[in-house]
Amino acid sequence: MEVMEEGNLMDRVPILLQRDMQYYQQNQVVLQETICPGIVGGKLDFPRYASFAAVKIVRWWEDEYYAAYKKNSGLLNLFDIKDEIHEESEDDLGAHCGGIVKTSDPEKFVNLLTKCADKLLEHIHHLSQEALDHADLTVLTATIGAAALVKNSIWIYLQNVSVSVCPPRGDEKGGSLKMSYKQYSELTEALAERLLDLHCRLLTLYILQDAETLNWENQQPFFESERGSYTVQMWWLYMQGTRKDLWNSVPPNMAQRVFAGMLNETLTVFTIRYTQLSPSQARSQLLLVDICNILHCVAELLPAISENAEAYVGLNIINQTKTIRDIHAKCQELFSCLLLRGAPLGVLFRVLKKGPASMGMMTSRQGLPAPWIIFTLPKMFPTNQNGHWATRCSEFGPNTALSLELRVLMGAPQANWSLLLKVLLMRDANLSMIILHHLLSNQPSSDRFVAALAQPLLNRKKFAKKCEGFMCGMECTKVEEWTKEDVDPVGQTNYQVVLSLVYVVVMTGKMHDINLTLISALEKTQVKDWAAALDRRQVWNQKRPAWLEALLHLVYPVLDPVVHMLISAVHTGNASMYQAMSLAISCFSEMWDCIPDCLYKVSIALMDIIPADVRPLGDSVLIQILFMALYTKLLEVCENESDKDSEKASICQTVAEAICSVDADNKHTDQLSLFLKQARDTQLAPTTVETAMEETVGLSFTSTVKIDDLEAGMQPSTSSGEEFDVENADYIAEMLASDVLTTPVGKQSLRILFRYIKNNLEWIYQQLGVSEVEKSELQPLPGQKIEEDSQTLLHIMFHIGQQPFDQLLTGGLRIDYGSWLQTPMSMNVERAWLQISQRFEFKEGSKLSLHDTTMVAFITSQLKQAN
Repeated sequence: MEVMEEGNLMDRVPILLQRDMQYYQQNQVVLQETICPGIVGGKLDFPRYASFAAVKIVRWWEDEYYAAYKKNSGLLNLFDIKDEIHEESEDDLGAHCGGIVKTSDPEKFVNLLTKCADKLLEHIHHLSQEALDHADLTVLTATIGAAALVKNSIWIYLQNVSVSVCPPRGDEKGGSLKMSYKQYSELTEALAERLLDLHCRLLTLYILQDAETLNWENQQPFFESERGSYTVQMWWLYMQGTRKDLWNSVPPNMAQRVFAGMLNETLTVFTIRYTQLSPSQARSQLLLVDICNILHCVAELLPAISENAEAYVGLNIINQTKTIRDIHAKCQELFSCLLLRGAPLGVLFRVLKKGPASMGMMTSRQGLPAPWIIFTLPKMFPTNQNGHWATRCSEFGPNTALSLELRVLMGAPQANWSLLLKVLLMRDANLSMIILHHLLSNQPSSDRFVAALAQPLLNRKKFAKKCEGFMCGMECTKVEEWTKEDVDPVGQTNYQVVLSLVYVVVMTGKMHDINLTLISALEKTQVKDWAAALDRRQVWNQKRPAWLEALLHLVYPVLDPVVHMLISAVHTGNASMYQAMSLAISCFSEMWDCIPDCLYKVSIALMDIIPADVRPLGDSVLIQILFMALYTKLLEVCENESDKDSEKASICQTVAEAICSVDADNKHTDQLSLFLKQARDTQLAPTTVETAMEETVGLSFTSTVKIDDLEAGMQPSTSSGEEFDVENADYIAEMLASDVLTTPVGKQSLRILFRYIKNNLEWIYQQLGVSEVEKSELQPLPGQKIEEDSQTLLHIMFHIGQQPFDQLLTGGLRIDYGSWLQTPMSMNVERAWLQISQRFEFKEGSKLSLHDTTMVAFITSQLKQAN
């Protein structure tokens, strides 16, 4: 679509909107642009797509902002553009956003923005009405994306402008950014409600209605009792397809809310239908089969809208959202209906023999997991564990707790980084230990290692590329695309996963976690020369094991000033190579406070397990790691300067080679010893943050990212470890995740780990013992998949997760009614009688044997007396 790029903004916008409407009228679709995947979601809930008109207007707004404030707002990643056009001056930068450099002022910016927002608001209203009139989901989601993008853009401007209100002048009305933001917020929510209403209408009017299935008084069994209702199966298929569509079309948080509303509304229909109907004898089994199918379907769908495992299993239900509470209540009502309608008369008779008061399900169950969840997830709640009586997730067994959190993590429309970190660290970093022990034995051979400077995690400028999406900040680069181009894509993927996992665990875990993961895995590895890279003769080698490269990434960020100082000293002739190495050690001493504490602790742990024939620089793994990182950074500068400044590149190469002879003749021994003493002493001294925290809350807290004892080798403090365990409070995982996300390698590491878990989820479930798929010796490369398994439409239609539909009919599910009827469910006599009285045996005129008639009479008298 061609638009006018020159002229006054208020002249261009009406023309743009007019052409956008003409395009819709001609094609019955809204022209859209993709938002960069690295921007989608987040705190502001950015959409995946937005209309072309909305994107163009936001670009024009950024031009106006630059004209008014002579700087960029931060909405668009213009500094990346500046790198590409570095030969031009910063004053010309505004011209590369699709506009022309012009003069303006803050008040004029507010006036223009609010006027444009009002016109676009009217345009979106018109399009959304067209979409609702024609029940066009594609157009409706396009308007939602446009409204969400504009809303978030106005919010960002609100955080940056010095003037947010433009008073009216003469005939011109004023404008307020806050008012515009409020209007778009209300519009976005209103459109989400319309989207929900549209889906609910489609479900209730078409999917959940079927004359043959709903003929409950028919004396003939449905489909000869060989299958459940069509309606439940079609509902399941529609919910699965809609979830995929929502995840790929509207903002992630909005998608969750819409999907939650759909699930809640349809469950209302199912609950009322199945708890109030009174089927014939021939159709009674169909009711039980349908309820079983519904409960298993909800157990698969519920993680997609749950914030955590507690919400999923119904713990701490009072503090959950209204939608979660409603879903659990309806599923529990259906489960009670299943038990009371499906239990054989003999079982009901035995349970009620001592009166309804002795019936276990009449007992209160407040604070315990929802029984229907335990029923639908038998693998996660084995009877030989106490998960049934847990009052919080920390009381579950490790495999159960991990599996529940993994379900929630993988079900969400966007990655939850704090939950991912929680999963990796919880229960003594059990999941990290499983992954690391497995992948360390499946690393590529040492000759297949990729040099540090050729890897995307270090050489970000070389591998990061702008995508075609709007607002791209090069945060969308996927490392897996690089690994797939390698000769051994599986091995390189394993390498990157190990690198990422070690980096995250070392940065955020306790020393106990590091010992159970990295140190334990290295001690048990079958690779005999695993520590060869720590020998002083290998300090030059750029092809290193993944775990060692991860430790070097702790040091890389602080070495740029060290490299600059060394080059300057040698270039000016003020330092010989010996003096340059002394200067490097001095720089390490000065900058030691900038290096994470975890490096010292993991270095000490590695020093305890390296073989006797491996001798690091200065007889210290810490010194070896620091100089290996410095060597790599010098080579990086040498590579970057080779075409620009050959003298500087030569100096870098010379200084790097001098590292190989550090302390060769014990010339630096004393200086290295002083540095190691300094490193040890700083570990024993409390930091400013710790001191402040201790004074404020009376607890000894950690610096930056560690929740651990201050001296490596000390016994872990039990009270401190339990106090700051990631399972105890959400803010702990959020704080640790924010620390990791402050670095580019941290961001990419979490993305790599999330993708690995998603691709190998079933294998992880198998390791935890909760998978419904049996292990197979013929499975190729277990735990090393580089792509996610895709399920066929037929598999989705006829399976709930990994289990087929209608398990109650096929014999795959056997219900122990006696045990479940004695399980606390907060049931009362009145509700129990309401369900039992609608069984076919309790209808007048039912033909029963004398034995059954006697039991029916007894059950009736017991419940009516108590009622």
